[in-house]
Amino acid sequence: MRVASGEWRDYAIDFRPGMAIFSIFRHTAEQPLFAIAKVPGGGSGGGYMVYNGPRKLAHGDSLEDVLRVFDRKLKLLLG
Repeated sequence: MRVASGEWRDYAIDFRPGMAIFSIFRHTAEQPLFAIAKVPGGGSGGGYMVYNGPRKLAHGDSLEDVLRVFDRKLKLLLG
């Protein structure tokens, strides 16, 4: 949906110690619009998180749970 509309144009996958991150970009040369992180462990110490810069938008035990944040109309905060 957002790729087809041209809102999201590039992505990157990074692996850091104890974490995998999928970043979504509007343009290749910019900072990511959103980052989806997977961290190991159960309970509050693990699962999936969605970030807009340093701001955590969602946290959940499943990828499906956190991706629901994109069902809402999101506003990109700059600053």
